[in-house]
Amino acid sequence: MNLRRERTALWITAAIAVAAIIFGIVQYRQVQQLKILGEVARQRAFFNLLSHVENMEGNLAKARASSTPAQRSAFLTACWSHSQGAQENISVMGMTTVDLSAMQKFVAQVGDYCMVLSQKLARGDTVTPSEWEVLATCETGVKDLVRALAETGASAFRGGGSQAGLLSLRLAAPLPSNDDAWFRGFSEIDSLVQSVPSPAYDGPFSDRALESKPLANPGPEISQDEAERIAIDFMNQGENYTNVQVDNLEGVVPAFLVTGTRNGGSEVSVAVARAGGAVLWAVDHKKLSNPQLDVDAARQAATSFLDKLGLDTLIETGWRKPETHGDRVVFTFAGTGSVTADSRPVQVVLYPEMVKVEVALDTGDIISYDAMAYLTNDVSKQLKPPLVSAKEAGATLNPELVREGEPRLTVIPLVSGRAVMAWEFRVTHQTDTYLIYINAMTGEEEMVLQMVIDESGSLTM
Repeated sequence: MNLRRERTALWITAAIAVAAIIFGIVQYRQVQQLKILGEVARQRAFFNLLSHVENMEGNLAKARASSTPAQRSAFLTACWSHSQGAQENISVMGMTTVDLSAMQKFVAQVGDYCMVLSQKLARGDTVTPSEWEVLATCETGVKDLVRALAETGASAFRGGGSQAGLLSLRLAAPLPSNDDAWFRGFSEIDSLVQSVPSPAYDGPFSDRALESKPLANPGPEISQDEAERIAIDFMNQGENYTNVQVDNLEGVVPAFLVTGTRNGGSEVSVAVARAGGAVLWAVDHKKLSNPQLDVDAARQAATSFLDKLGLDTLIETGWRKPETHGDRVVFTFAGTGSVTADSRPVQVVLYPEMVKVEVALDTGDIISYDAMAYLTNDVSKQLKPPLVSAKEAGATLNPELVREGEPRLTVIPLVSGRAVMAWEFRVTHQTDTYLIYINAMTGEEEMVLQMVIDESGSLTM
């Protein structure tokens, strides 16, 4: 009897051991698969970044070589468009060991400056020789950035090699990369882009605009302990963190950077304003699995999240899946106000007061939140009734355009950094869709944006 019990116990122990081994193998394979997926996403983002920066270089050269204002304006606008794509790919590179903010700022400023010159040409104004010299400096900086990116990629993927050798990797299967080479390459790029003089102009990414900017509604100074408590309450989804670190963050708005580390090593970072304790932005760096949710379910998750924050008056203005990540979706929301127009209360969409919410499509978790623009703008206090009615504004549109829906009153940011009230008309011409903004005070056309709408969302350019 005892022998039978001993045999049974041995069989049970063996079964448990086998099950544990199988479970360990499955877990190991899942971890390895997530690592491979992360590496694939990083490589895709890198090659897309390189492609966009190369196109920036080409369009800058064409803009300076062109002889007509229309062609120059078109090439400058194309450069701005590629700078937007480059910034998006920089933000999803997933480089936690090196700071990419200087490169992102450089790319943004070059694109921003191109848009300023493009709009100047579109108005019929003359671009001065000194402005062309600044553009030439930008072109040289972009050319150096292309070379540095290509050399970094060749070194990271091959452990060395030439810029030309990188071209063969663009269509090849994803390869393991060298983290040390990434670090060295992007550290050199950081020094490179910081050595390029920033263009002097008025725009959202100019040095003047990026200087310390006060919060619209600041509060009393908070301590590091208070910042840690605010951040943990904000990012806690029933999780425990093995380590929580608080650092000072100098930038547009002075803040505390609170970073929580999970058991698996992934991190959550939250920036908390020193003045008042508002959460400026938050990013969850955890790996995502296969998408399970559609866009509508993700939208509901984003809306519920904002409702809990007391931001239930915001309205959605667009959504898009990042270029290199189909496992998440970014929703953009704007603040709202109200004025009297056409003898009735009219809602005003406040585009400068913007909030972005990124939702993971595997679980519906919020993995990114950015309220910087919302917290540093308060245009609702400056609203005045429009002097131009919607009907009068619509009369200025090209009669060949087909309107979609009713016009809405908005406040839009201009490249110069100013904000103006404008009537927004969504129109189509043949197969293209546009947003046209007519100044609600003067009746002049302020801006025309083309909408690119596909399965990844909508993009304006």
